[in-house]
Parts: sequence; C-alpha cells; structure tokens
Amino acid sequence: MPEPTQKHTKTNKPAQGLSAATRVLEEMDEWNSLCAPWCTELEASARETQALQRKRKIRSAPDLLRLALGYSLNDWSLQQLGAWATAMQVSASSMSNTALQTRLRQARPWLSRLVGQWLKTVPAAPAQAGVSVRLIDATVICQPGSKGTDWRVHLSWNAGTLCLEGIELTDAHGGESLARHAAEAGDIGVADRGYAHRRGLGEWLAVGAQVVVRTNGPNLPLETGDNQKLDLFGWLPTAPAGCQVLTRPVWVNTPRGRFALRLIARRLSAQAAEAARRRLNQTSRKKGRTPNALSQLLTGWVLLVTNLPDEGWSDEAVLGLYRLRWQVELVIKRAKSLVQLDQVRAQDPDMVQVYLLGKIMGLLLLDGWTRQAVAQLEAWFEDTTRALSVWRWTALWADQLRAIVRGPFTLQIFLAALPQLKRYLHDRPRQRPQQLAQARRLILALGFNPSDAAIPFALTGVSL
Repeated sequence: MPEPTQKHTKTNKPAQGLSAATRVLEEMDEWNSLCAPWCTELEASARETQALQRKRKIRSAPDLLRLALGYSLNDWSLQQLGAWATAMQVSASSMSNTALQTRLRQARPWLSRLVGQWLKTVPAAPAQAGVSVRLIDATVICQPGSKGTDWRVHLSWNAGTLCLEGIELTDAHGGESLARHAAEAGDIGVADRGYAHRRGLGEWLAVGAQVVVRTNGPNLPLETGDNQKLDLFGWLPTAPAGCQVLTRPVWVNTPRGRFALRLIARRLSAQAAEAARRRLNQTSRKKGRTPNALSQLLTGWVLLVTNLPDEGWSDEAVLGLYRLRWQVELVIKRAKSLVQLDQVRAQDPDMVQVYLLGKIMGLLLLDGWTRQAVAQLEAWFEDTTRALSVWRWTALWADQLRAIVRGPFTLQIFLAALPQLKRYLHDRPRQRPQQLAQARRLILALGFNPSDAAIPFALTGVSL
C-alpha cells in the first residue's frame, strides 16, 4: 500500500519577513512617540484640508507627515523616498513616483496650516522687565538653474528663548516688512534697513511695540517737529571730526498715524567706511547707476531709528542692541548649513513649497527641543566665559531628528521588503545595455569568479 502523499502547505516567506520587520519597527521606531501628543489634531486637520481623503496606501496623517519630512529633511529623491516608505511600511504598498508626487502636492495646504498651528503653541518668552527682544530678517531661496530670487523665508527669532516664534514662506514678490510679524506691547523688534518702511513700522508702533531699525535715509522719509523733511545731507556733515555719535528727535508719517522716533547716527571707522563705499560703487555699476552725494555720505554712517525711551536706553545701549541682530543671520546660516534649507531640487512650485515647509517644520521641532534644554540648562546658555556652541548643539539634534524620521531602517527590514522595491531600485528600460550588468553576465558565462580581482578587463569591454 503506497504511503499517503504528504500535503505541502505553501509558505509565504516575504510575509513572514515582513512580520519580523514589523516587530522590529514596533520595538525601535520613535516616530509614533514623537507624534503621539498631536496625533488627533493631525488627523482632523488632514481631513479638513483634504490632504488625506482616502486612507488607502497612506493610512494615517502621521504617516503622511512622515512622508513629507522624509522628502524634505532627508533630501531624498522620489525613488529613494518610495523605497524607504515601502520598506518602513509608511505606505501600505509600493507607490509610483507620480503617486508620491501627487500625495505630497495635495499635502501642501495641510503642511502650511500645521506650521501656523505649531507657531501658535510656542510659549511666550520670559520677558525681562516686560521686554521681549525679537530679531527679524529674511533669506532668499533659489530653484535649480535660477539666476534670481524665487522664494523668501521670513523669520522672527526670540533672543530670550533662542527659538523661532514667527516664520512665513512667500514667493519672490513677498517683500521684507515688519507687518508680516504680529507684535504687542513689550516687544522690541530689531531689523536691518530692508525693514525701514512706513507701513511696517506703523503696524508695530500703533500697538505700543518698540523698534530698532536701520535706515539708509531715502527709503524712510523722516520729518522734523514742524513737519519739514529732515535734511540728512545738512545734518550729518555738521558733526565735529571727533564726534562718533549724533542723535536727534524725528517723526515719521505712517498709514497708522504719525509717531515720534529717535534718530541715532554712528560714525564708521575709516576702514569700514571705505568698504561700504566699495560695495556701493559695485552695486551701482551692476545696476548701471551713479551713486548720488547723499548715498556716498551715508557710507560713513550707521543710521538707526527707535522709539525706545531715553531713560534706560542710551544711544550706546541702542547701538549695542542693534549689533545683536547678527544672531538672526547665524540662525539663517545654521538653517541653510545644518538643515539644508536652501538646497531646493524641485522645479514644480507645489513641490518646492512642500520641501521648504518640511524644512520649516523640522526647524520648529528642533526649537521645541532647544526650549526644553534652555529650561533645564539655563546656566549653559548664559555662560560668557565658555559659551555653549549653538552650532554644535543644533547639528547634534538635527541629525537626531533625521534619524527619528528615517526610523530603524535596518538590513533586515530592507531585505524583507525587497520584492516590492524593484520599481525603485532598477533603472528604466533603455536601448543601450547597461555596461556593468553586461560585463557580469559575460564573466559568469566564462566561468570566472566575480570576486576574483584578476579578471581580464579585455573580456568585459572595459578599457583602463
């Protein structure tokens, strides 16, 4: 009697591999812990903005946010993004480049809303004597191949918390203005000459906020007490040769009313004045203009307007406060160097905005960690003898943030998902055979060991 044939059960090895990979993800992935405090808000806002209408391949709002941050913070191409998302189960199954791009483009309004919501939750700075110093500036972003400005990122950085408290993304037509940053009484806004415009100043002065803004003269018309135009060309040359600082009361007419200011003029050193004249001449030649006498005169001076009271704020104290503005330049430099804010690869406007908004969200997450550190290690941040390197601090946590977004992308997880990754890892079909693949097939056909370093290159068609 023949033995009964044994019934073989078909096993699905990839499924078993994915199950093991899932266990690794559940044990080691920190992303869910990061999103846990605002997971419900993410789902609600994603539905309202129609960023997540059908939970098919992208199953949740945190997964969609992770996809956007993976694209921007890790600077991956769509192919790399798709391979990672499939292996890490961020997407339920593999997605084409077109599908990934569509989902990211649809998420743009949602990401913009999230940036606004996160900024609203930033706690107010612990003001000293009711004062909050805000350093304001903007930086330009250029797309690949561009010869001019394509986008601007407008920043407001609080010198008390060492964190961003206002940020806005605009196209090239969005100019610098204090009106972009809401103010209240007790705020001191410090900005360069690009912000010396009547409308922006009026918005701050009308609510009782205070300003320290540099001006180059013509861009901000100032008046004397009797409503006459201030003659800078007639005032500055009257300073004695040894006088370093001049000051006088002035007034400015804005759409929100007429306000009294103090004008402070600081004489530059001979070397600084000469450098300023060279920059003026270079800019003028580039634009095909001839600098006028007033512009040449102002290269020897720094002009500031402020409404800070004379009592408690001497001219030198105001000048020292303006020098603090350089810190926001360092913030921008860190954002570009450590978070690669300006390394835009996309040409599509929606994809550019997704990329930049993802970078901005990364900066806000880093600031949240910095606020926690400042609260616990305040003495470190106030040590003037052996100062804490904010650069190294940011570099450390920027790398950690990218690691959290990336997750435990191990070889085990990658190999478990390998059957689904062919569309991302293989080149598109082409008429000309791929040289390395063709050489390898020839080597194996002739019986050579691929690991043998002594393979004759003449057989592969490769010339040395």
